[in-house]
Amino acid sequence: MSGVVNQYVRPVSVCRITSQSGVSPTLQNVTMAATSEGSYLDITNLEFLEFAHQTAMAKAICDYLIYFVRNIKQALRLCEEVLKKKTSLEDWWWKCRFAKCYYRLGLYRDAEYQLICSLQNQNMALNVLGLSKVYMRLDQPNTALKVLQKGIEKMPEESHLKIGVARIYEMMYATCRSLLFYKNALVLDASNIEALACLAANYFYEHQPELSLRYYRRLLQMGVSGPEIWNNIGLCCFYSSQLDMALDCFDRSLRFADDAADVWYNIGHLGISMGDFHMAHQSFKIALSLNQSNAEALCNLGVLSLYARNIKIARSYFISAKEVAPTLFQPHYNGALLAYKLGNLQDSFAMVSSALRVNKAHVDSRELKNNLEWHIRAL
Repeated sequence: MSGVVNQYVRPVSVCRITSQSGVSPTLQNVTMAATSEGSYLDITNLEFLEFAHQTAMAKAICDYLIYFVRNIKQALRLCEEVLKKKTSLEDWWWKCRFAKCYYRLGLYRDAEYQLICSLQNQNMALNVLGLSKVYMRLDQPNTALKVLQKGIEKMPEESHLKIGVARIYEMMYATCRSLLFYKNALVLDASNIEALACLAANYFYEHQPELSLRYYRRLLQMGVSGPEIWNNIGLCCFYSSQLDMALDCFDRSLRFADDAADVWYNIGHLGISMGDFHMAHQSFKIALSLNQSNAEALCNLGVLSLYARNIKIARSYFISAKEVAPTLFQPHYNGALLAYKLGNLQDSFAMVSSALRVNKAHVDSRELKNNLEWHIRAL
C-alpha cells in the first residue's frame, strides 16, 4: 500500500521592490533586482549591516535565504548582525531562525540552546516543535515527548503539537498511543491531512478497509487528489470485495501516476481475484517493465507460469526474484516447492532452509522441510 498522503505546500510570495522615478536606486534596490539567471537576490553583494536596521526586510531576506536559496551560512550571518542590536536580543523570531540555521548545519546542541532561549522569550508552538525535532536528531525520543507534552499543557488547543506526539509514538511502534493523538488532533482540526491519512492507513492494516475508506473519501472531499490516494482507495475497495470500484480507482491512479509500477502490481492481484489470469500476467509484466527490481512481481509471474505449466519459465522467475530480493522468503519457498514436486529433494531442502532463515515463522516452509527430512531419512 502506498505511503501516507502528505501534500504540504509552502507558499512563496515575491514582493518586487521598485524605486520611484527620478530617484537613483540605492544599494538595496540594486541587489534585489532580478538577474539574468532568474535569482531574485544577489547574495554575494548583500550588505547585512544595512538590512539589520530594517527588521521586516531582514526577516523576509532571512526566510528567503533559508527556505528558497538554502544558503544557511549567509542566513546565519544575517542573524548575527541583527542580534548585535540590543532591541533584537529579546525577539524570539531571530533566535528561532538561529536554531534553524544551526540545525541545518548539524549543530544540534547550539540549536537546542537557541530554541530554549526563544521559548523563554515567547512560548510558541513552532519553537516546541523545533526543539522536539532536535531531540529526535539526538536520538532522545523520550525527551522530545516531554517537551511536546509540556507544550500541550500550555497550549491545549494546538493541534500541531499533538501531531508531533503522534509521529514520535508511531516511530516508536506505539500504535495505539499514536492513533489516540491523531484522533485528538482531528478533534481540534478536522481537516488535518496527515492525521486523516495516518488513521486511514492504520485501519487498512488492521483489516478494516471499510473504515479506512471513510477517511480517504474525506480526503477526496477536501480536494486532496493524486495517484497515491486513488491507489489506496482502490485497495480498500478491493479488500471490501468491491472489485468494479477498485478497478475504476486504479484506472484513475494510472492517470495521475508518473511511476505506476505499484499500481499495475495491485491490478495484477485484482486480476487474480477475478480469475482473469491473462490480465494478471499482463499487469505484472507491465509492473516489471516499469521497475525491474520488483521481486514480488517476478514471484507472481512465476506462480502464474506454473499454472500455465511453463516449468522452466517459472523456475527462471523464481531465481530472478531471489537475486533481486534475497530477503524475500516467497521465491525461496516457491522454488523449493517446485523442486520438491519435480523430485529434486536436495535443491528443495536447500531452498526451503533459505526460506526459513528469512522467515522462521512460515508454517508452510516448516511443513515442507519436515516432509523433506522424512523422505531423506527414508532414502
